[in-house]
Amino acid sequence: MIRRLAIAALCALGCARAPAPPAGGGPPAARLRGLDFSAELEVTPPSPTKLDGSVRVTNRSATPETLVFADGCPVRLRVYEVRGTRNAPVWEGPAACAGVAEPLTLAISPGESVTLPIPPTTADEILDGGLPPEAYRVTVWLAPEDRVIEIEAGQVELTTSR
Repeated sequence: MIRRLAIAALCALGCARAPAPPAGGGPPAARLRGLDFSAELEVTPPSPTKLDGSVRVTNRSATPETLVFADGCPVRLRVYEVRGTRNAPVWEGPAACAGVAEPLTLAISPGESVTLPIPPTTADEILDGGLPPEAYRVTVWLAPEDRVIEIEAGQVELTTSR
């Protein structure tokens, strides 16, 4: 059964902030040119746990907006410790995004939305670097035009299939 962690209207004003926010929160949310960002992370249970979903970008302004991404993989995941004291992510990815070099431009008309897929990732891929199986806080992030928009996506229990 798929457990859905819906983050509707999270970052209602857009969440433009520093690349690695503290685990307890960060600076107040900021608006990015009238665009709202929301994420829906889908988690498929163990054997191995799989994460995917989508990010919705909605233009709430009265003028068209354009976002330009450096490559064709505009949405990525970040994983943070829940119980630890580290503020930096313990994992970013997926690795498949590293090889995509084609720039991506999104033009969004007033009142319209675009949906971007969250690249599928497994717990095995995340835990492969030596992280222990446990609960982690997950965010999705986009980096258009040298800005970082990071959206909380919830907490997941990651276990390996091995």
